[in-house]
Amino acid sequence: MKGQPYNLCEPVNRQALHALREAVEHYCASHTLTAPLSREELEAHALRLLEGQRLSPALNDFARVLIGNAAWRDAVAATPYNRRILLLPQCLRSSKACKGEFDALGLLCAECGQCSIGRIQREADRLGYAVLVAEGTTAVTTLLSRGEADAIVGVSCLHALEQSFGPLTANAIPSLAVPLLRNECRDTETDIDWLLALLALRDESRQSTRMDLPGLRRDVEGWFEAGALRELLCRGASETERLAVDWLTRAGKRWRPLLAAGVYRALSPEASPATASLRHLAVAAECFHKASLIHDDIEDEDDTRYGEQTLHREHGVAIALNIGDLLIGEGYRLIAEAGLPADLACAMIRTAAEGHRTLCLGQGAELLQARSSVPGVDEVINIFRQKTAPAFDVALQLGAIAAGSDTDVRHVLTAFSNAMGIAYQIQDDIDDHTLDRPATNGARHAVSLIDALAHERFPASPDEAQQGNIMDRARALRQHCANETLRALVPLRQPMLKGLLFRIANLLLSPSRP
Repeated sequence: MKGQPYNLCEPVNRQALHALREAVEHYCASHTLTAPLSREELEAHALRLLEGQRLSPALNDFARVLIGNAAWRDAVAATPYNRRILLLPQCLRSSKACKGEFDALGLLCAECGQCSIGRIQREADRLGYAVLVAEGTTAVTTLLSRGEADAIVGVSCLHALEQSFGPLTANAIPSLAVPLLRNECRDTETDIDWLLALLALRDESRQSTRMDLPGLRRDVEGWFEAGALRELLCRGASETERLAVDWLTRAGKRWRPLLAAGVYRALSPEASPATASLRHLAVAAECFHKASLIHDDIEDEDDTRYGEQTLHREHGVAIALNIGDLLIGEGYRLIAEAGLPADLACAMIRTAAEGHRTLCLGQGAELLQARSSVPGVDEVINIFRQKTAPAFDVALQLGAIAAGSDTDVRHVLTAFSNAMGIAYQIQDDIDDHTLDRPATNGARHAVSLIDALAHERFPASPDEAQQGNIMDRARALRQHCANETLRALVPLRQPMLKGLLFRIANLLLSPSRP
């Protein structure tokens, strides 16, 4: 169990912290740590460390910070100084003698010599850091929203470090933290020698393990411009092919092709960023997904998709069915013609076929369920697993197989997809009930976890208070599946892949996902 917060006001604590640092170095030398580490991973490592060294449970918070530092150390060392940010707390300044001024982001140090900030900032400036003296959580959020941080070195109290952990980990930002030596909110101190040693870390022989996700997204979006798609799909320039290309270019988030391309690049970072093979596989993943949407809209009798008429409302059911079937065929053709070795192509076609089959079983279960009573919670979750997860898994597997990954990595990707697909669909149900989305205009009502929870817990019509309990239960299930999504990544030993999937999961499972 977690111990009481450690009080750093006593003189002995500096020695205790130094001893803990040595214990962490010894522990990490015999354990493989692949960043980012989830909160659960950090807790497990901290517990093993403290029990193994017979150290006080009260050191748990510090142990987690130091283990996190050890996991990120190489990634920070690989980041050029001019792409790092040093984040210092305002409470390091002298509350009585500080001559600095404040702007919108924080303190502008006057280097008056009344506190340690000036000395630290001079060294950071010499190395090339951007330095920000501000409140930790607000500053981290600002930096992340601007995309300005390739790595962060920060000084803070344990409370602020705890608050910053979520956004830093979700965005897989390499970060090193130095706790304050006193937890008051003014005239605090830190271990300057330790901080300066962390600032100086640099290993030019290492390559960054943080993927350029915005750049990857731009590449993927370019593959779905009409002209680029016509090069791949419209070999006969028929009206049927034109309609298929038009459907593919319509609004969409391109998550599946992004996943396929991202996994391939994470596992083959030395590969060309715009290989023809990768483009074929990414477009194939989207062909499968967009075909499933056409068929789903017909089965649900929906009128709109992406704010426009669904394909079957615009052109009729028969034509829409044919376009969906064409896209499935094009997906398999693109895999076969991606120019990869026959054994890899065969494995990818098999994987796509298995995903297609599982998705149809899930859709069939949902369609048949509509004929009977409200399904139970377990039934709904199983439908989500079959309906939503396969499209994610197929995309991930296409990238992994093309990169020559082993079966261990592929098993991790499947576990990740299963948990993320369920969490994604639960979040979608929650959004439907909380964001005032317009009700579906289709004749068939899709299965909903919210409805299943309401029927299971309150067979009669729930009142307003009971509805709140239902939503709380749905959010708890969503969080459980989100935790399972990150837990699935624990076995990965590829930092770029693990970091990418942390970021993707954060984006996909956010209530305000883009």
